[in-house]
Amino acid sequence: MYNLSQLFRIQKTLRNLNYPDYQRVSKEIAIYAEDEKKLEKILRQIKTRKPWEYIQGQTEFYTLSFKVNRGVLIPRIETEQLVSTAIQEYKEKVFDMVIDVGTGSGCIIISLLKSLQLPSIFSGNTKKTDFLATDISQKALNIAKDNIKKYKLGKKINLIKSNLIKNIDLNKKSVLVLANLPYIPTEQYKKLNKDVKSFEPKLALDGGKDGNKYYKELFKQIEESKYKNFTLILETEPSILKNTQNIFKKYKTVVLKDTYKKDRFIIVRG
Repeated sequence: MYNLSQLFRIQKTLRNLNYPDYQRVSKEIAIYAEDEKKLEKILRQIKTRKPWEYIQGQTEFYTLSFKVNRGVLIPRIETEQLVSTAIQEYKEKVFDMVIDVGTGSGCIIISLLKSLQLPSIFSGNTKKTDFLATDISQKALNIAKDNIKKYKLGKKINLIKSNLIKNIDLNKKSVLVLANLPYIPTEQYKKLNKDVKSFEPKLALDGGKDGNKYYKELFKQIEESKYKNFTLILETEPSILKNTQNIFKKYKTVVLKDTYKKDRFIIVRG
């Protein structure tokens, strides 16, 4: 439990900084700070606009706790729907391979696999499926490895350092591809809050001039693989979704809204 006077002090500090979601963060800090010395250290970092998730070294996503640091993007609540959609797709068609492209902290593929292991969600057998997670950043892969180890999935999820799915053998009957790639247009990225630009990796956010740099490359790699039996679930920026969808126009696509009723996800069926 937290001290109320301490909580009010934390709230005042965060409110004056216009800190995102300050009421929730204030309570978490009040519980987390065991003594005055620790609290002062936290508040000094808060005043630099450092995200609370990085200060604490972890965050919550899809009811699970994940280690995060400045080498990976902080998972957003909107992305939880990508996991929910992937669960539904898997239940309808047990895939031979699942690939989480640009895995970052590993939160998507770990959340998916942990959910599929729950009898209340999926009563089938995932043993026939190969689960892969790729990232071009070694820092991200190191964090993903720690999170995979935490949930005892080291024998189930294969981590691969790769540019998207380059050199990944897709010689499977059916593949489910999950992608939450950098999709913020460069000019829009420049206008992001300081706490995002100064601390979260640009590599995980900036999607190039039109925001679709990496989805164009992913499409190219899928085409080069000549693989047709796949389902791709991707997340993108609502303002560029139509352009993202157009990249995959040769395939059947379905658009899904996020929790804020904005068009954000695209299912592509090859």
